[in-house]
Amino acid sequence: RLKLARGALPVVPRRRPAPAMQFEAEVPRGMQPGQTFAAQTASGLVTLQVPPGHVPGQKLRFFAPANSGGAPPVLLGSVVGTVTEGVPYGGPQGYRPGRPYRTDPKTASVDGMPLLQGLPVARAERKVEEIHKGAALAEQWPAFPAARRCRDVFWILPFVVVCVAVVGAAVHFAPSIGSQVAKETRASDVKLPDVWTIIGAGGAGAGASLIASLCFAALAQRAPCCVVWTSLLFGPFMMMACGVALIAFGIVFLGLICIIVGALPLACVFCCFRQFIPFTIMIVEMVASVMKENPMMVCVSLLGSIMGIAWSFACGLAFAGAHQKYGRSFAESSRAEWYGILFAAALIFIWGAQVAYNVCHVTYCGVFGRWYHQSDVTVALRKSLYVALTSSFGSICFGSFLVAAVRALEFVIRQARVEAQQDGNAVCCVILLLLECVVSCLGDMLEYFSEWAYVQCAVRGVSFIEAARITYSMMTCANMQYVISDLLINSVVNLGAIFSGAVGGGVGAAAGWAIAGESAALSGAVIGGWSGLVAGSAAVGVLSSGAKTMLALWAEDPEPLRRLRPEMHEELERRITSKLED
Repeated sequence: RLKLARGALPVVPRRRPAPAMQFEAEVPRGMQPGQTFAAQTASGLVTLQVPPGHVPGQKLRFFAPANSGGAPPVLLGSVVGTVTEGVPYGGPQGYRPGRPYRTDPKTASVDGMPLLQGLPVARAERKVEEIHKGAALAEQWPAFPAARRCRDVFWILPFVVVCVAVVGAAVHFAPSIGSQVAKETRASDVKLPDVWTIIGAGGAGAGASLIASLCFAALAQRAPCCVVWTSLLFGPFMMMACGVALIAFGIVFLGLICIIVGALPLACVFCCFRQFIPFTIMIVEMVASVMKENPMMVCVSLLGSIMGIAWSFACGLAFAGAHQKYGRSFAESSRAEWYGILFAAALIFIWGAQVAYNVCHVTYCGVFGRWYHQSDVTVALRKSLYVALTSSFGSICFGSFLVAAVRALEFVIRQARVEAQQDGNAVCCVILLLLECVVSCLGDMLEYFSEWAYVQCAVRGVSFIEAARITYSMMTCANMQYVISDLLINSVVNLGAIFSGAVGGGVGAAAGWAIAGESAALSGAVIGGWSGLVAGSAAVGVLSSGAKTMLALWAEDPEPLRRLRPEMHEELERRITSKLED
């Protein structure tokens, strides 16, 4: 039996009598008196009950059996409780080199999972159960099977119906939109560009943005160090340059604000992120080497860019035509009906854009996954694209729909907040602002995690939900959060999108000016800029897809990377073990 101090009530399985030793545990965040949580001791895991009057962060001292033999357990890289010459000692000893930094997901338990320590017992056990389910799925569905079944097929039909409806509406409304523009041009003193002039200027900007995005991807292959540093420094320096320009024009206060806003992230780059930059460069170099072995991936980037731009044009024409024809009915509708219309329009647009992007993402993941496992390397691109467009297309539609639904809800809440602000309703505005923040965070998490889950869709051909379970299981057992937190690859992708958008907007404005003067320059800039953002995300997204695929597969089986890139394997191990030491 255990002797207690300060009312802590440990519940441990019956074991052989052993010398008692004193331990100290901290009440986890969110716990209340009467609730239980798990704590690690030298003899294993015990369950403690928070005594009355104790709060999170307060220390509990209790007695438990000493370890009868073997090495003491490790919790978050620190030895918890050892016995030296019969004197109990509960201070941390630090992570000992040589201990495993990963856990087999098939045999994972609360005792050996650092991320689960300190959680309430019931919650920790649920997470372990999910880890075991993911491990069973990974064993059931091996990587790159000879034959694949189509997954999440149900979601293909509604997506195809939406696509047909949008394209049909765009074709139906295009002539009437052109006629309306021509009519307003004749009736107005201001000369407006016709539809074909706008399309021509926007098309020129879109073409230029495609070329710019491909050039940026090629630059990332040849000079990854330059691209990574530029992606981190470009934004702060541009903001500070705008501040200097404003001061030069006499707008001193606003200029100083811009300089301060630019200086803060610049300081973060050199003070906080500098230690992560060499690791990001290593990742980009590894991904770039695979891109060089598969140069035709540029065709997938081109395909994704064209699909994204075409979907944007189709939705624009369909929505503009619907507003032109049913605008009066929209104006007479109730506020709830109007928000429903906005939600549907946003859902349709974002769903199609997400599918176009994720088709490229799953294809990239398949190419990098085949390189990692050295499976069908010579035909990796063709097979990966085939999988993305056939057996995994339903999973792409399903995952994209989830993200689109949350983003559409965020858009509607933002619109409602703007209207509440215009009406002067402060209470409603604050409530909607808080709700918008919650939904936005949910959308960010869902979008981020879905990109990791698509790796398993590409590699194993599982459904989206099964892929999410496998991903959670493998990433948690390998302590990959210590690696992901050091990765700055999204900065590179964002720079590529901004660069492509700037080029597309500039060329579109120049083409519009050359075709019809000032009236078409703005339309060309807007269309070209938007096309550039879409094209840049699709083309430079290969860097993000490659990094996520390599890390996700290494979390499951590090041996292939040990053979192919031993220096990268050692760096990943070093980063995890160093975080455990801390």
